[in-house]
Amino acid sequence: MTEIQIIKAACRLSAKSFLELMDHNGVFTEILDQDNICNANEGCLNVIVEGMPEGQSLLFFDGDFAK
Repeated sequence: MTEIQIIKAACRLSAKSFLELMDHNGVFTEILDQDNICNANEGCLNVIVEGMPEGQSLLFFDGDFAK
């Protein structure tokens, strides 16, 4: 996926749904920090996604992408 596709998906999906989509498409993700390991939609989720520029991560708060 391209950087633009990743950001568009992050904007329209919840954190949990975003991670599921990335997994379904075979896109590597690495969770840097997650407040609630049982529910990605609670608290903060900071994730590195393959296809994003090096050193950049995506931040979700309570399931919503932090723009």
